[in-house]
Amino acid sequence: MFDKVLTYSFVQRNKNVREITGKTHLHVDIFKFFLSSHTSRRKYIVEVKRYADHLYTIDFYAKVSSVNKYRLKTNQNVGGKLGATVLDIIAKVLIDDEEACFGILAAALLEEESQDSTKRFQLYSRVLRRKANLLSSRNVFAVPAISCIFVLPNVSALDTNWCEAIINRYEEIFRETS
Repeated sequence: MFDKVLTYSFVQRNKNVREITGKTHLHVDIFKFFLSSHTSRRKYIVEVKRYADHLYTIDFYAKVSSVNKYRLKTNQNVGGKLGATVLDIIAKVLIDDEEACFGILAAALLEEESQDSTKRFQLYSRVLRRKANLLSSRNVFAVPAISCIFVLPNVSALDTNWCEAIINRYEEIFRETS
């Protein structure tokens, strides 16, 4: 599971105009791919946002017209292919930027009432820990209370003050995006 990477393509890079958006990211790289099941073919979007100091976030979702696009289940039963493709995009960023750190906010499903240790958080943190070798020997830290996962460089992860500062910065980033 999580071994079959689908063909994806880079769509574009959107530079952030902070004066207009009020957001702190530097740019967003957008990728797309298609997932097919026996009953449907659906387009997926992956957005990799870069922030100052080598901080990144990644968002992925099925292309749907819904304000809850991050919380929906597609019922395609192709989570392994989806996960492998997103992991491959993360790995490419980590190869390009050796100091890269990722912060991932695992959205609650529509039927979940709390953001505390969501089902997606439990799955994503387990998979990221197992696939750490794909992530260029990174440390994976999970914060169940807010369903956040952090992928940090091994060397930097030894410094607890640095880790705490990074996690605090990501909390600001996640507040900005929600």
